[in-house]
Amino acid sequence: MDKSLVKGIKAVINEIAGYDYISRVKYVIFLVCSELYQLKISGCCTESNDTAIFKEYNNFDLNDDNAKKRIVELMSKNTQGIGTSDLYPALLYEELLTCKEKKPLGQVYTPLEIIGSMLDQVFQIKNIDKNIKILDPSCGGGYFLIELYKYINNACPEIDKKYIIENMLYGIDIDNFSIFLSKMGLILHSGLNDVEFNVYNADFLADNLNIGNFDIIIGNPPYVGHKNMNMEYRKILYEKYSDVYYNKADISYCFFKKGKDVLKSDGIISFITSRYFMEALYADKLRNFLKNKFNIVTIFDYNGNKVFKRAMISPAIVTLSNSWNKNMFTYVKKSNDIFESYEYRQDKLKDSGWIILKDEEEKLFEKIDSISNIYIKDILTIRQGIITGCDKAFVVDEEVIEKYKIESFLLRKWIKNSNISRNAVKYNNLYLIYSDIIEDEKYCPNAIKYLHNFKDTLMNRRECVKGFRKWYELQWGRNKSDYENPKIIFPYKSKQNSFYYDDKAYFCSADIYLMNNFSEDVPLNYLISYLNSDIFEFYLKCHVKKVGMDIYEYYPNKLNYLKIYLPQENIAQNFSHLGKFSIEILQKKVFNIDEKEVNIIKNYLYKKVMTQIEEI
Repeated sequence: MDKSLVKGIKAVINEIAGYDYISRVKYVIFLVCSELYQLKISGCCTESNDTAIFKEYNNFDLNDDNAKKRIVELMSKNTQGIGTSDLYPALLYEELLTCKEKKPLGQVYTPLEIIGSMLDQVFQIKNIDKNIKILDPSCGGGYFLIELYKYINNACPEIDKKYIIENMLYGIDIDNFSIFLSKMGLILHSGLNDVEFNVYNADFLADNLNIGNFDIIIGNPPYVGHKNMNMEYRKILYEKYSDVYYNKADISYCFFKKGKDVLKSDGIISFITSRYFMEALYADKLRNFLKNKFNIVTIFDYNGNKVFKRAMISPAIVTLSNSWNKNMFTYVKKSNDIFESYEYRQDKLKDSGWIILKDEEEKLFEKIDSISNIYIKDILTIRQGIITGCDKAFVVDEEVIEKYKIESFLLRKWIKNSNISRNAVKYNNLYLIYSDIIEDEKYCPNAIKYLHNFKDTLMNRRECVKGFRKWYELQWGRNKSDYENPKIIFPYKSKQNSFYYDDKAYFCSADIYLMNNFSEDVPLNYLISYLNSDIFEFYLKCHVKKVGMDIYEYYPNKLNYLKIYLPQENIAQNFSHLGKFSIEILQKKVFNIDEKEVNIIKNYLYKKVMTQIEEI
């Protein structure tokens, strides 16, 4: 839609008084659609606009005469430049929402080019005919339904437009305004108004609609973690979907199980979903379910690349069949702007995590894993950094310390994720007020006086509200000796292995993890060099979750169950002081790594760097 028109629509929204912003946006979109319907659709149909969809959804009508007049004027001036077949009401909704509203709504719409590629693949597997039923179980603003209508109409012009909408397309969404957007989009793109929609305002997971089984189920299920669901709803999901859902699992997992329940015996599911299910700790049930209940056709893994506006999630497109007769599936991985594709055996997938590698990479990984002889959890302990509950109160610089004369015995050097590399800590002269050691407020009057500036915020922290913490204490101060004694520290998200030996007693934020309680028979210099080696980094990155462009998660639940090779003590001591290159000489010998395998590792780890050099 033209930018000047959108600007004019926003002005109308801002002039409406007495309602919250979301209600005003919905109302104005309701008016825009009503006017387009009047100008583009109703003029060639017998039914009037006040007896069709707008009567059904008149709860969005705020009856503001001035707003109606302004929208009529705007649309009359611009209507010639608006093609209804190109207008997506949901896209206008996205444009009109501000950042303030977008985040809590949590609505993420799939780019049209991705929907197009998903439809191409689905209809390569399953031919279009009049008898197929297609469901989008979380249809949102109707993007999939609209593109399905267009695809079928273009591919099979002999099928009546009305028949496609009334007999072939089904949608469900829990948000009633999304249902309005979906229906309105289908009306504008088809030019029809006298249709009976199969688009329902319901909860696909919790409600029983009894609308039959489907040949194709396709869409973008919502990604909602356990923290954003109430306990009662989580209990319902656990009872209904215990095959895939428990504890900290994501609601999207349940869509695969419910999809299976309503899929025909020769049906297909194609979902674009968060790629994290392939490695996530609480997705083991889902991985088992997908492997044993479906035949996997393809997995298109965006591999950390982002495709959704505003969403930090990197997706994967998973296409599953009830009748696919192959044990092999196609795995497509995006690495920067390069797409790699290879076949992989479904029976090789493990419930503990899907490590999908090319043959040469997999053989190398398995060799390293089989020769490595001890789990990390058996030689050390991994702990998370400190959670203050309010960094702006407890983290101070030298200027604040001097101004308030904060008691020096409370201060500890403070670092965050971005301060750490494998070779150094870039200290920014910040200090933590370690207030957990304040026995009584009267003994630290200066620190308490400073913290009083934030008292209201501090008292509202969960642990303070419950009475577990005094208002001036840290939310989770941990054991201070863990930070005062020598330790290995590392960022919990990083592009590369950055394990650093800290003997300067840095106190660390929650985005840093630390290793301590080392076994006596593990030389620390050897361990540090080993953890930062290319061979271990390759082995680690085959295991752990990729969460962004070349960004990996270094969480204990994965690291603890990785293995390293620990040689006899005298051998480890001989190599411990010589650094990375010496460790790699030992590793090559231990794992029998040849030059071809060295190149496999370097290509796996440094592909981005190599690509950039080639471009230059």
